[in-house]
Amino acid sequence: MFKDFDKRLQSDIKKIVDDRVAATNVRHRVEVRPIEVNVVAHPIQSYAVWFGGSVAASTPEFYEYCHTKEEYEEHGASICRTSPVFKGMY
Repeated sequence: MFKDFDKRLQSDIKKIVDDRVAATNVRHRVEVRPIEVNVVAHPIQSYAVWFGGSVAASTPEFYEYCHTKEEYEEHGASICRTSPVFKGMY
């Protein structure tokens, strides 16, 4: 994970929210109360990707998602751009 990502994200979102509140106050001539922004970083967030991979690998369909060396050699790197996991998004 990125260092202090939660704090930077909270700061950026807070600025956007404050700007929108200020614009609403001016446009509609009302006083909108400030909105609290709170980004929570989970204590084990740095392991989330590993946990997700572990869950995916434990499913019976996991080996359907994998490509063999032979498939890679036949199709090249482009085989990595299509995946049953992402339903051919790339």
